Amino acid sequence: MQKPLKDMARYIQNILPMDIPGTYMPKAMYDSVSDKESIRSGVLAFRDFLYLFCDCLAADGHGDDIPPKNPKNEVLDHTSLAVDYPFLNNVKSVLINIGYHGELTENGTSILLGSWQTLASSISADGGQFKSKISVPKIVECLRFLTYCGFEFKGIDLGMGRPDMSNVTSLKITYPDNPAMLTGLKVMAIAQKEPRTNRNDDIFLRCDYRVLEDVEADVTSQLKDFIRLLPDEVRDFALKLHKHYLDAGLTCKVRVFYLSFRFTYSLKNKEIWAFSASLNYGYRILIKAENTHQYADVIKYFPLSLQEIIIAGYGCDKKKYGRPCQGGCHGFRIPLDDSILDIRRDIEIWLDNELGCLRSVKR
Repeated sequence: MQKPLKDMARYIQNILPMDIPGTYMPKAMYDSVSDKESIRSGVLAFRDFLYLFCDCLAADGHGDDIPPKNPKNEVLDHTSLAVDYPFLNNVKSVLINIGYHGELTENGTSILLGSWQTLASSISADGGQFKSKISVPKIVECLRFLTYCGFEFKGIDLGMGRPDMSNVTSLKITYPDNPAMLTGLKVMAIAQKEPRTNRNDDIFLRCDYRVLEDVEADVTSQLKDFIRLLPDEVRDFALKLHKHYLDAGLTCKVRVFYLSFRFTYSLKNKEIWAFSASLNYGYRILIKAENTHQYADVIKYFPLSLQEIIIAGYGCDKKKYGRPCQGGCHGFRIPLDDSILDIRRDIEIWLDNELGCLRSVKR
């Protein structure tokens, strides 16, 4: 069953960057928005706004944002905002449209929008536009919610009833609590709309400031952000595993598919294991071990609970059992929480043996 909107709001809060450095250098393409220091301050203010925005979502609940019924009772690893949380996707889209199409005033305290029709574009996770448009009643609904979050809109009457849009020519948009946020809103909206080759969805909603830089993002820094809410020992184990396999020659690539994270560790192009996190399944380790039969003599010394997981195997559950897809293709799935501490050494031994098998084949 799809989780309620307030759970999604808390999840987004949890994946926002906690520590945004004050020294990163935005790309030259953003110089037309503002100076680099103002951009850094603006992005920080925008991150803080997103925390408040999520609090408002969780408190409001928004009864109209009811997930569609799934006749197969299927829970996917990834969540589509447009399908599962249409109100949230509409508000996100309106915010992106304000930032992308609006003109930041000289002193940076307001955004001027020449036409309210530009708010109607529905924005996908990768920054593209859906063919369908946001209806006028839903735009008004979004603007009213944003006033609840601290925005002010001059040029439109958002009182009771449906405003006469024929009288709306342009909008002046302010955020009195912290005007610097509007600079961050514009910069992150531009970043979301820029074409990208690597999968990195929902840059805007995650306030992924790293995409503003010319340099490639440091994967260890990203991992520390990713696991910051886990218990201390679990966090230490994750960082130890990360370092061990980078030292062993594996590459780590970060992917965000919709709002699901994946830190994938591969030998050349062969994925071996990954850290993952999603709204529906939380934090996990995914292991794509295909050679367990070659080190059965090692596995027999693992705790029984881990042996049972390995014996059960993995694969496409839909094909194996005639049931809806349960993500078997992700590999062996192990929760990344306190329960992993008793088997952490066994996990490392398992991965070392799998890696040894792959390397012997490649010689």
